[in-house]
Amino acid sequence: MFNNFIWKTYGALWLDHAAEGKLGDLSLDAAKALAQLSFGLDSGVRDVQLKGVAQYGKCLRALAEGLGEHCAAARSSQSFVVPILVLMMVSAIQEDRAAAIFHLKAIGKVLVLCGPEAFQRQPLRNAFEAARATLVIASLFSRRRTFLEDVRWQDIPWALDPSAKPPQSHLLDIFAVIPGLLEDDSHLDDESFSPEHDFPDPSLISDEHLARRTNLCSRIAVQLEKLYRWRFDWQKRYGQYITTDASQARPNDVIFKARGSISDSRNLGRLQFARFVYANDIALYNAALMWLMALIWKLEPLRAASIIKGCAQRAAGPLRPPLSPVPPALISNNISFDPLHRPGSSFSIRDPAMEICRIFDWQCRHYKQNSSSDDQTCLYLFPLGMARGVLNTDSDMQKWINEMLDSNPITTGYDSNGRGVVGFNSYVTKQALHLNIGRAEDSV
Repeated sequence: MFNNFIWKTYGALWLDHAAEGKLGDLSLDAAKALAQLSFGLDSGVRDVQLKGVAQYGKCLRALAEGLGEHCAAARSSQSFVVPILVLMMVSAIQEDRAAAIFHLKAIGKVLVLCGPEAFQRQPLRNAFEAARATLVIASLFSRRRTFLEDVRWQDIPWALDPSAKPPQSHLLDIFAVIPGLLEDDSHLDDESFSPEHDFPDPSLISDEHLARRTNLCSRIAVQLEKLYRWRFDWQKRYGQYITTDASQARPNDVIFKARGSISDSRNLGRLQFARFVYANDIALYNAALMWLMALIWKLEPLRAASIIKGCAQRAAGPLRPPLSPVPPALISNNISFDPLHRPGSSFSIRDPAMEICRIFDWQCRHYKQNSSSDDQTCLYLFPLGMARGVLNTDSDMQKWINEMLDSNPITTGYDSNGRGVVGFNSYVTKQALHLNIGRAEDSV
């Protein structure tokens, strides 16, 4: 079971504790079901596989009984988070979509019942983070806001030790807000296609619609500025740990194409990261960047470039009161981002997609390093799925992505249809993919 590095890092701390029986009988039984089913399937041992199926059914009955008994007891309900997460992994192995949806709903209800205070200590804090990431991704697909956008769920789990909150968790704070933005965007689309309203003056409707669209774009820009601030801070702390191996870059390699939307002078050697978690952080940052940039291009195609540029300029300076007339000094201009993109240096979503592919090129060659790490990685393949959707018309890039995925038996066949993350492509406009918009490097 722990040979699967994706599961191991997703379940950092809590999956080990569950398998060791440290989190109660139900967590241990769920871990046994996962181990038996995965071993039986991978090894072709049907008897072990059937034992796993039977164990899974036993756990489901115990879970239903336990939730019924403790549905009004918030403190005891937190003990169900880990077994539900493990059973959700079992349903993923079985490709049982109905069961996966059931587990998603169950874990959402348990989190709400417990409240964020229940997850301030390990290993439950890591279990909460795995659950949060999974629920947020499901909400991206459904385009429905989630209770996790409430700032309490972003702050309270780390309130006892704020410094323990890793960079990945700050990115998930931004991701937790995006489903609500998508829902509001859907409402605007509905208005556009349903002009019949009970208002006497059609121009009033148009003005209100425009105001709502402007407000939504402003809220997206707030998240983009927050994301860029994260990137500047990350670069100050960890930028020194990203280098390139120029000896591995050859002009005829597909990786040489990963220069972005237009020619630039960045070092295009193969990326090198000192730790696997650094690669995960930047890949997830680029995934969030694609969502926010795509939304801005969809809502304000004529102003998108200036909005993106403005967010980057504000993020480069110090935080200041909203009504302060003093412009921020650009204190981050001396930070080098080479060999990666500087915040606001490009406007096309192809650039973060290309950067994700360059990162995954390193990840797929060093996955054993991830297996030996205690760092939690909640969304390992998600950024690549988004990048694939953006680059779906580039046959060379699709071939390269397939080769990278197929180089590891754990990831072979992922997104084999090449469609990318479900739902994201509907937000990708021609303007967002524009290859001739130009760069903003000199002015950020």
